[in-house]
Amino acid sequence: MALAAFASALALLAAAPAIQLAQADAPKADAPQATTPSAPAPAPETLPAGAPEDDYGFMAWCYGALLGHIDLYETVLPQVKRIETAFPAPGESIDKVMAGYAVQHDHGKLLLVRYAHALDAEEARGQTGGVSREDAIARGREIWTGSDKADSRTLAQLWMSWGLPGRCDTTARRLAPKRGH
Repeated sequence: MALAAFASALALLAAAPAIQLAQADAPKADAPQATTPSAPAPAPETLPAGAPEDDYGFMAWCYGALLGHIDLYETVLPQVKRIETAFPAPGESIDKVMAGYAVQHDHGKLLLVRYAHALDAEEARGQTGGVSREDAIARGREIWTGSDKADSRTLAQLWMSWGLPGRCDTTARRLAPKRGH
C-alpha cells in the first residue's frame, strides 16, 4: 500500500508543472572542502534552483518561500488530512499527525522572525545589493507560482513534500546570531 501511495504521489508531482517549486537538493555552487586528511569532508551546501547566491537575496528568498508555504496552510489542510487519513502512519492517530502540521506551521512563523532579523542585519550593514526587501522576498514566493490554479490534491502533496533548504537556517544564524550567545 505504501508503495502505491508513493507511486501515486510521484505521478501527481510529475503532472503538476504549473507550480514552480525549487529543488532544495540541486547543487548550484560547491562549498570548499576540508583539506585535513583526518577530518571528514563537509557536505557541500546546496543552493536551490533560482535562488540568489548573495546572503541578502538568499535570506529573502528563504523568507518568501517559507511565507508562501505558510500562506497555503489553510488551503491545503483539508487535502492533507484526506491524504494522511488514507495513508495512516502506523500507530499514530490522525489527530496526532495533524497536530504535527500545526506545530510545523507555528515553527515556520518563528523562522520568519529569525529570517527577518537576518535581513535587518544585512540591511544595517548595507549588504542588500541594491534590491528592496519586498522584491527580494517576492523572488522566493515565486516558487509557489501556479498554486492558485493547481489541483487541490496535487498542491497538498507538493506542499507536504516541500521543505526549506538547511542552508536557510545556517545563513540566518550566521547573519544574525542570537543576542546574548
